[in-house]
Amino acid sequence: MTENAEGMSAEPLDSERVRAFLLSNPDFVREDAELFAQIAQRQTGEGVIDLGAAARAKLLTELRQLKSLNSSIVETARANLATQSQIHMAVLALLETDNLTALDRKISSRLTGALGVDVCRVLIEGHAPLPAGESILGAAEGFVGEVLGKKVERLGPVNPDLAHALYGQQGKRVKSEAIVRLDFNGHDGLMAVAARDHTLFESGQGTELLNFLARCVERMITRWLHAS
Repeated sequence: MTENAEGMSAEPLDSERVRAFLLSNPDFVREDAELFAQIAQRQTGEGVIDLGAAARAKLLTELRQLKSLNSSIVETARANLATQSQIHMAVLALLETDNLTALDRKISSRLTGALGVDVCRVLIEGHAPLPAGESILGAAEGFVGEVLGKKVERLGPVNPDLAHALYGQQGKRVKSEAIVRLDFNGHDGLMAVAARDHTLFESGQGTELLNFLARCVERMITRWLHAS
């Protein structure tokens, strides 16, 4: 005899009780891939191909792959939420600034830290609002077109021919970049972020958060351009 959780004596398990339970609860087996595979196994004669066993083995492999994929999707979703939270907090910090110089400093420090990048630059064609700016800088007419062509954005390896013009001395060290085209009241511009990690930005990655950030920076800078 055995005891249940309340200390009451319970009938010992036997094959008939197990069979009755499984007949009453067939999903108990079907929902457990490993148990289903063990129960479904059967011996065949030497040289005989058991198509049923092969099908079950394939099904079990697919179930394992789906479980692995599901875990990967969950982890990616968590990472995306964490990144989203970081960017939102960074934008809130940028919104606290009350002049262009303070915004320039926040982009160089708080924003690069939140994004996990080594450098962030905002370049404006034909306009250099901060003579001693660290991140908000002027650029020659036509520079944005040289970097992006007709594209709105670009992600991937750093272009070594343009690295210094975009990132200064840090252009020698960064390996991957994300660039978004901006518009400052008719002045073409761009926001570029780059990292030493060559896999951080790759073609085909989602850019929704990056574009959200770029538009926020664009609007904040535009507020002060007329006063520069």
